[in-house]
Amino acid sequence: MQSSIQLTDIYTSETGAVYQCDRRNRLLVHFAGALAVLKVDAFLRLKNAVDSIDLEQMAASTDRASDFEIVSVCGCDKCYVLTLPQLYAFKELLAEAKFTLDLNSMLHECLCTQIV
Repeated sequence: MQSSIQLTDIYTSETGAVYQCDRRNRLLVHFAGALAVLKVDAFLRLKNAVDSIDLEQMAASTDRASDFEIVSVCGCDKCYVLTLPQLYAFKELLAEAKFTLDLNSMLHECLCTQIV
């Protein structure tokens, strides 16, 4: 027996994509050639971890250790080792996906309150 899982496209850019699986209540983050399957709380932790990285300081630093950043959060089986351009792209991908999820949630809430 073969079952197909329907994924909803949340946000797609040239560098990656975020999909939603309603059946399993998961978000799928496709970035840097890898796919991470996350619960919503792990997705939010990942976004907060990426947001907390000071990209301006990283760009201004001449230290070799600031050429890349290692990002790993609880609930995510993927450990990202990202360069500055990748971090900018990943930060944009996660921010736009979160915005889309928030907007969808607000629209759903407005529609449900009008029906009742």
